[in-house]
Amino acid sequence: MEIRTLANTERATLLDLLDGLDLPDGWRGKNYFRRFMDYDPTYRDENVWVAADGGVLLGSVQILPRRIRVLGHAIPTGGLGALFTLPEHRGKRIASLLVEAAVDAMVERGMEISLLHAQQQAFFADRGWASWTSERSLLRRADPNAAKPKDDLPESQEIEFAPFDRDRDLAAVKAIHSAYSASRSGTVVRDDEAWEASLCLAGNPIEEFVVARQGGATVAYARCTLLGGVLTISELGRIEEGASALASLVADVLCERENDDLAPQGVSSRELRSAVMLPAFDDLQLTVALEHRGLTSHPVTDPSAMLRCLNLEALAGRLDIALFPDEGPAQFLERILPRDALVFWPADRF
Repeated sequence: MEIRTLANTERATLLDLLDGLDLPDGWRGKNYFRRFMDYDPTYRDENVWVAADGGVLLGSVQILPRRIRVLGHAIPTGGLGALFTLPEHRGKRIASLLVEAAVDAMVERGMEISLLHAQQQAFFADRGWASWTSERSLLRRADPNAAKPKDDLPESQEIEFAPFDRDRDLAAVKAIHSAYSASRSGTVVRDDEAWEASLCLAGNPIEEFVVARQGGATVAYARCTLLGGVLTISELGRIEEGASALASLVADVLCERENDDLAPQGVSSRELRSAVMLPAFDDLQLTVALEHRGLTSHPVTDPSAMLRCLNLEALAGRLDIALFPDEGPAQFLERILPRDALVFWPADRF
């Protein structure tokens, strides 16, 4: 058996291997991971490590290169996905060898942090990752039958909700995302290619992308999809004066649709939109505006995020922060990125 990178003639074989993964939300492994091959601009065969015995693939892991914001800096970061070993070959340290090879490659390629979202937390904890538990919020209407509160605005400033229109809204949404996410550590930096990928990959498999316009200008947006069968706002953003507009937009997400594309078969739109999960975020003005609209918030602990510092000296140097005596990688991460400060948009999907 050898541990090596994927040959470009083995993509179909890799997808057949990954079809054995047990994925949520009804996905077949090959269909889920084919999307990343097709749409993720960072996909490279050299980012996929496989365990091979002759021409047979026994296991795999994929590096997902990203840049995440930490204290206003764009930090080269590696995610991990597609970790899988054939059931009959488990117990032979194949997954460990694959992850070790991927970590060595991430360090060699200049990645300073690894961020992943894992179900097998113990496996990664034994290999240097630490759980970065965050608190998300499940929103409900305090009175589902109550009329939506109206904003007391002049007619010229009334808020209009509309489906995302690429030609009309994309430039404004990019600007909102850049400004709103810039001060939030953990969010992924997107260039034009990454935006194209996000528009293709954020849905599960589809998404509801809605914007709020005021005076004809796009002032806020929200992206929704089903994750684990739960209606989830996978990303949101607003201009500086747009807290009220974004809160109204979120409240509108909880209104049933006549033809609801997100509602699974056998589930009514009213049932689906009885609650919505928000990502972890820090926006006091938005929180107050949501309460004003009669939305109750129930905290939900999300333990899935895990972080590992891959190159302590490079990370400290990039941030221009001096290390304390005897400060290790885990302690430094705790200092620069406290657990309650991590903001990750599920729309980034890694």
